[in-house]
Amino acid sequence: MRLRKLDSLAILDTPPEPEFDQLIALAAVVCAAPAALMCLADAERLWFKSGYCPSANSLGAEELCGREVAMAPAGPVDEHVIGDALLAAYPELSFYAAAPLVTTDGYVVGALCVLDRRPRTLTGPQEEHLRDLAAQVVSHLECRSRTRLLESELSVKSAELAALRERQRVLDGVLNHTDVLIYAKDLDGRFLMTNPAVERATRILDGRLIGHTDHDFFDKQIADAYRHNDLHIIETRQWQIFDEDLLHADGSRHTYRSTKFPLLDETGAVIGIGGVSTDVTELAAARAAHAEAEQRWRELVEQSLIAVAVTDSDGLVVYANPQAATLCGASSAADIEGRPLVDFAGPGTENALCAMMESILAGGPPMCAQRGRLQQLSGAQIVVEFSATAINYGGGTALQLEVRDVTAAANAQAALRHSASTDALTGLLNRRGWDTALKALLDQESIIALIDLDNFKSYNDAHGHNAGDALLRDFAAAVRSGLRQHDVFARWGGEEFIIALPDTEVDHATHLLDGIRCSVPATQTCSIGFTTWRPPEPFAHALTRADRALYQAKNQGRDRIAGAAAH
Repeated sequence: MRLRKLDSLAILDTPPEPEFDQLIALAAVVCAAPAALMCLADAERLWFKSGYCPSANSLGAEELCGREVAMAPAGPVDEHVIGDALLAAYPELSFYAAAPLVTTDGYVVGALCVLDRRPRTLTGPQEEHLRDLAAQVVSHLECRSRTRLLESELSVKSAELAALRERQRVLDGVLNHTDVLIYAKDLDGRFLMTNPAVERATRILDGRLIGHTDHDFFDKQIADAYRHNDLHIIETRQWQIFDEDLLHADGSRHTYRSTKFPLLDETGAVIGIGGVSTDVTELAAARAAHAEAEQRWRELVEQSLIAVAVTDSDGLVVYANPQAATLCGASSAADIEGRPLVDFAGPGTENALCAMMESILAGGPPMCAQRGRLQQLSGAQIVVEFSATAINYGGGTALQLEVRDVTAAANAQAALRHSASTDALTGLLNRRGWDTALKALLDQESIIALIDLDNFKSYNDAHGHNAGDALLRDFAAAVRSGLRQHDVFARWGGEEFIIALPDTEVDHATHLLDGIRCSVPATQTCSIGFTTWRPPEPFAHALTRADRALYQAKNQGRDRIAGAAAH
């Protein structure tokens, strides 16, 4: 606590100050001593704030002010501890006398000392004067501290006052330049303040509203409505919004949206009401026009043959026309209004639908003629084509969707694509389908195998084309049942087939291909040639190697497998 008190005085390690130097010099003169010191006792040192030592023969030629000597850190501090520290630092001293510097709250922060090389004593009056001077030093210390504290507080207050003035300037700027009416009234309805916008709207200038009520200037019906609203605020102690009319000086009637609120004193008692009124005449007219346009839009959409739905910013369906209800498998629009739009998204498409909605509602471009899947209330799914755009609906931003059922067209297109890439006899991929599937294998190593049914022409001639077709179909089905999902199997032409086995070791591929060799129906056989294809090697190179391996298998007697090493 003593050191905290010393720190609060903010005196340690400060430059010399005349007030202290004069008192220290006076102590030396009064006590007839050649030297005097003002010592402050820090944790482990004595620091000299002020020193009087005019003669080089007294206590050394150095300047005493600002010097320090060591002091024992333990135990309480008094004039004896300080004296011991001085004697230890200056063994040439034969005499010292010290008066403690005791603060008004009882802490010893240092001492006022007089020193001499000669043995001597102080007289009674000298001791008393030394104590009085020590008290003066403490008085200066505490006065100095209070002055510093007051200066700090004054600086804070000045900054607060400057900030308050700046806020007042900002507030005045807002009040003086806004076209919003801002005012305050007392409990009796008398105006306490108005901003210039009130005077401009009423043409009651030069502060003539202050001290008067609405009834002094306005039509009784309008003034009664104002007072009714004001009393409601006073009674409920709650802010509220009102639509209020005001007759402008030119005779036009304007509608104002008025936010009124209670004014409270420091005890929480209501002392008046405040108000902020915005002219919404044009807005009200615009809203009426918008409502009329929205009604016309609704009448047109209700008769539309296209399904139309509107969702709000939270993704809830807020409107659906009869066609939209039918499309979703509902008996009426009420069955789907209020439900999240994602309830009607096909499985796995919910996140994409939400992302699209967020993008468009955030100002992104509209979507046009996009395909997707719609899940009806029954759980059935249909393919739809939809367009989506942001609209203003009910005073807020919403999403309008126009949706058509294109399931039949989508199925026809899918069938056409399947026909174009599928072998009609076996149901396998044809060469076109193979080329498309091969694109997915460009980033991985694959085993490429060519398969040829042995003596197929002889079998076909002996048993007929129907039997030959059956052999091809049955073989394709047998091979397909033994392949993995990611393997690619196609009819290459005639009795030739081709297989791609991605990420497959040669030993495993050999085992798998041998199983295929043994799966030919009707006691027929096949020959297989294979190689490893490592993209970006051109596929044609691997195909050539597999073809050579196939001929090798046939030349070796058929019904066997031959491999060709990759380059």
